[in-house]
Amino acid sequence: GGAYSACTSPQSYTGLADGSHTFTVRATDGAGNTDASPATYTWTVDTVAPETSITAQPANPTNSTSASFSFVSNEAGPFQCQLDGLGFSGCASPKSYPGPLSQGSHTFQVKATDGAGNTDATPASFPWTVDTTPPETTINSGPPSLSNSSSASFAFVSNEAGSAFQCQLDGGGFAPCTSPKSYTALANGSHTFQVRATDPAGNV
Repeated sequence: GGAYSACTSPQSYTGLADGSHTFTVRATDGAGNTDASPATYTWTVDTVAPETSITAQPANPTNSTSASFSFVSNEAGPFQCQLDGLGFSGCASPKSYPGPLSQGSHTFQVKATDGAGNTDATPASFPWTVDTTPPETTINSGPPSLSNSSSASFAFVSNEAGSAFQCQLDGGGFAPCTSPKSYTALANGSHTFQVRATDPAGNV
């Protein structure tokens, strides 16, 4: 929309701002006649890279040896994904890895490229751990094997931090519990206490 000025082909411009631009050119012949319908070309300058976001991912940690990720971008365009730094390749949301994935740490990354060719320089990333090994539960203390007390208390631990526990007495069914677990008014006779741990990945 700026004023017309004399030019020759090719005509070049630099330092254009992001946004829409329109170039118009008209010819004037040797007799002084000027084109009443100038040629027009409109285009958009976009130098801003898109932002990529992961919207769904596995639990961390997890005992699943497969994984699925959903992701979006604030600009339309294709995506590239990589797992564990093995190289980016074209992908679409959701991206699934049927596995089996190995035990240990994994990292998923995804980046978007917009219609102008700008690529997200800071890919969205999600690190997580696959853990398929059940915890070990240990009873540290309890009543003597032969006791004249109708009460009993048990202390126990797991070899994995953050584990949750379930206890049962005499096959009555497991229920959530914490250490120490105490019982009172026990009947004469034989009793059996059991406790099991569930680690943060869901292994029992």
